[in-house]
Parts: sequence; C-alpha cells; structure tokens
Amino acid sequence: MPLLFRDFYLITPISLFANLVVVPLAFFILAIALLSLIAAPVWPWFSLVLNSANWSLGKMVLALVQLFAQTPGGHFYIAHPHRPEKLVAKITVLDVGAGAAVHLRTRQADWLFDCGSARNYQRTIRPYLHAVGMNRLTGIVLTHSDSFHIAGALPLLDDLAPARWIDNPSPDKSTVHNRLRQRFQERRISPADLAQNDRFQLSPEITAIILHPPRGLTTAKADDQAYVIRLLVKPSTAVLFMSDSGEATEQRLLQSGADLRSDVLVKGQHQSGRSGSDAFIAAVQPKLIVATAADFPWHERIKEEWAANLRAHGTQLFRQDETGAVTLRFWPGSWEARTYMTAEIFRSVSR
Repeated sequence: MPLLFRDFYLITPISLFANLVVVPLAFFILAIALLSLIAAPVWPWFSLVLNSANWSLGKMVLALVQLFAQTPGGHFYIAHPHRPEKLVAKITVLDVGAGAAVHLRTRQADWLFDCGSARNYQRTIRPYLHAVGMNRLTGIVLTHSDSFHIAGALPLLDDLAPARWIDNPSPDKSTVHNRLRQRFQERRISPADLAQNDRFQLSPEITAIILHPPRGLTTAKADDQAYVIRLLVKPSTAVLFMSDSGEATEQRLLQSGADLRSDVLVKGQHQSGRSGSDAFIAAVQPKLIVATAADFPWHERIKEEWAANLRAHGTQLFRQDETGAVTLRFWPGSWEARTYMTAEIFRSVSR
C-alpha cells in the first residue's frame, strides 16, 4: 500500500479482502502448473487437462480482481501530502498540444474545461487528475466538437463520472461528438443546454458567463462555434477562456458590447491561424495570456511577431510549447501564475 500510494497516488483497502480470495487461487495455479510440467513427459493428455484447468482458474482470478476493483469505496486516489493553501480557486492549464484541458479546483468543487484527445487523456490528463487526488468530478464543460478537445470524455465518463455536464449544443458533424451524445442517452445523462448570456455557478466564489455562441449559430468551422466563457472570481478577478476561437468570434464579441476585461486570457489557436487581434487584446486588457502551442499542425504555432507585439505592449505571454502546464492560484485580492517547465512566476494584484 505505501508503494502504491507513493507511485500511483492510490489507496486500495479492498485489497485486504481480495488477497484472502486471490492468493489461495494463485497458489493452486502455481501448483497445477508444476504438476503439469512433471506430467507432460509421461502423460501429455493429463498435462493438457491440467493446463485447461489452470486457464479456467486464471480467468476466474481476473474476473474476481475486476469485481473487487469495481466495489464502491474499494479504492480511491489521494493527493500527496502538501501544505494547505487558503485559496479561492486554483486553475491548472494542462499542456496537451493542439487540444485543451483546464482543471479548476475550489474548496467545494472540481471542474474540467475540455478533456483532450483520447490519447492525451490516457497519457497526461488522467494521471494528473489521479495525482491531485481526484475521484469524481463536480462537472465538465465541453467547449466544441473538436476531437482534440472532447475525445477524452468517453473514458472520463467511466473513470470520474462527472455530476454535471455542459455540452455545446451547436449543430456539428463530429463523429466523436455523436458517439458521446449516444453514450449520454444510454446513461440517461442530460447535459445543460447553455448559450450566449447564460450563467452557471462553479462554486459560491466563481460565476461563469457564456459570451459565445448565440443559440442556433451555424458556421462552417467548429472553432467558430466554441464556447467563450468569462469567469468572475470573487472579489474582483476575471479569467477569459477563448478555446480555439478566431478573429470571426472576436469580432462578434467586440460588436456585442459585452464586458471582456479580464486579468488572464487562456486561448488556443484557430484553424485559420489567426486569433488574438490587436483590437480584441485591447478590449480584454489582459495582464497575462496563457496560449496553447504546438509545432504540428501548422496553425497551432504561435507567430513570433504576435508574441513580440504582446511584449512591446507589456503583456506577459506564457506559451505552452515553452512553459508546459501553467498553474494559476487565486487569493482574495491577488493571484499568481507559475509555469511547470521553466518555473517562471507572474504575480499581480487583481483589479
């Protein structure tokens, strides 16, 4: 158990009972295997009988182990011991290349904004969630139908069983999204149908406002339908999640007259390769921008002239091809951002 806790953040009280059943069966499997080796030169037919018996016992052991593993409360994940932090919220922007996954933790809740591709979920997101002691999600927000953003939702549904689902209702032709919606129907899950100007509470301290898309919006590209969400963190901090929105969405937001001002802007890259226009950045007035970045495909690359322009205007940029994951910690009246790979820290007093 101590080794499992150290290496896998896992506590398994059910193993105490499982071993009472599995260990004797394992002894019989070894004994029968040894007897089969002895009998093989003299009675090959008897050796085959013994091997068949062992095959049945082996299947029985696997079935019992799976049964014990599914026992409610039989195992759970727990974070490594650490100094308690009196935070209003903690946001971790994971580095999953062209995809996206943002974990928001408060005193009462754990939310996930997107969950990466199926591969990134298995290799990065699930191990991270286990490492922070995650056993069940309060809720998940799926920003749009791009498989790099939502394909991990299928295994996540079984692993963490989110209590609340917010799924972008915009029409699309995504096969991954269709499979997920079929799974919702099978599990009788009814995702919240939210659109522009709708609000929902992530915790008593955090309110989320959906700024885009308006209900019924149809576009040629899924990126132009992605949720744009502004988080209001009490008492006076704002975080803007842009997902993979591009200049078309930015223009709609500017024309809508919505309050875009935010201390932190978290953005992906649009399929066109164009996002983060000067007019939009001027309206948001971010102190820090956390931007996903990858070498492939080409539109996921951050243009050097855009990054240089931000630096010239005094805006801090954390590009994740250089920084890796970024953790944001919020206290009443202040916040800080820390990068994983470079250990860079950006601190600011909120508005």
